[in-house]
This record gives sequence, structure tokens and C-alpha cells, in this order.
Amino acid sequence: MINKSSVRSSNKDKFRQCIELRRQGLSYMEIRQVVPVAKSTLQNWLVLAGLTLTHEHLQIQLQKRLEKRQAATEASKVTRAQKADQEIHRFVQEYKKFLNDPFFIAGIMLYVAEGSKSDYKLSNSDYRVILMFVIFMEKYFLLDRTKNMRFRMYIHEIRRCDLKKIRGFWSKKLNIDAERIALSWKKNIVTKRRENADYVGQLSVSISGVPYLARKIQFLSGIILKRYCRVV
Repeated sequence: MINKSSVRSSNKDKFRQCIELRRQGLSYMEIRQVVPVAKSTLQNWLVLAGLTLTHEHLQIQLQKRLEKRQAATEASKVTRAQKADQEIHRFVQEYKKFLNDPFFIAGIMLYVAEGSKSDYKLSNSDYRVILMFVIFMEKYFLLDRTKNMRFRMYIHEIRRCDLKKIRGFWSKKLNIDAERIALSWKKNIVTKRRENADYVGQLSVSISGVPYLARKIQFLSGIILKRYCRVV
């Protein structure tokens, strides 16, 4: 049976210290980091003192765990932000050598104008824009259109009968297998079939293999603008 005589005189100070730390809301692990005692001994002492896991202690421990998790999340965000900044800085230093290359500048500004700011994607209905962007990514970022790029067509439902022709058009212009071009139907309400014989829908290119692509291009575009424009 656990009673006061269970605590040896040599452990009285440790006993009192453990009780005080428990009253402050520390967990078993946290107490044992301060007072080196066996877990079973600590448990017996806390039972003796009536300081087992009460609702109040559970709430304190829950709050501490939430605070630790929040702190870990914030630290992780800072680490990711620092990593991104370092990667972008390294990239800019490496790619400054292309800032006198007209095609490189054109590719950067093309993405700024037509590319997505939230993901690594560019969409257009003009095959020349898409082809230029594909070549730009291959030439300067050493990507492969068959491995690092995903293609998707967006076509009005009323042009279902033209699907094979449209897919063949994009396949030929981009020199890729037609089966690699995914398809999404536009469900816009159109009262009659479009008569435009040159209609080929819209194509999007999604890029993988270049971390922080949008931010890198945005940073470079800022350098280009400062060089050629007076930026307020």
C-alpha cells in the first residue's frame, strides 16, 4: 500500500520537487527530465499526492501539446521559406548569364503574361505560344516534354465530332504522342455549333521538375523590368 512512509527520507526532496512540477502541469516525461526517477516511482508518488491525471491536468497537457505543435509548424514554415529563398538566390545567380539572350527574356515574359501564378502551368489557344514555352523550358531548364510536361486540351462539348482532328493538330504541332494529351470538356452553354473551321480549343502545359518555378521567373522578370523600364 502506498503511504507517506513509502517515500524514503533520501528521496523527500525529489518527492516534493516532483509534486510541485506536477502541480505546474508538467507531464511525466517533462518531470523526469528535471528529476531523474523511475516512471513507476513517479507514478506512485503522484498517486500518493492525489495528482494523477485529473481533467485539469489533461487540459494543461493538451494545451502544451497544441503549443508545441504550433511552434513546430511555425519553425517548419520558417525552414521551408529559408530553403526556398536559398534555392531562388542560387537559381538567379546561375541564370543571370541568360539575361542578354532575347529568347530567354521572351520566355520569361511569356510566362509572366500567360502562366499561372499559383502552379506551374501555362495555357493558350495559339499553338505558337505553347510551342515557344515548351522549347523555352527544354532549352534553359533542360526538361523533357515527354517526362516533365503534362498536356491537357480544353474543348467545347459541341465540338465532340472534331476531337480526333483537334488532338491530332496539337500532337503534330508539339511533336508528342496524341494519347499523352488529356482532355477536359468545356460545358459553356452555346446555342449553336461554332462554325470556325480553325477551332482547336485551348491547351495547357503543366511543368514538373523545377521547384519554385513561378517565384524564380517572377524574380527574373523583376530584374528584366528594372533593366528596360522605369519601375515605380
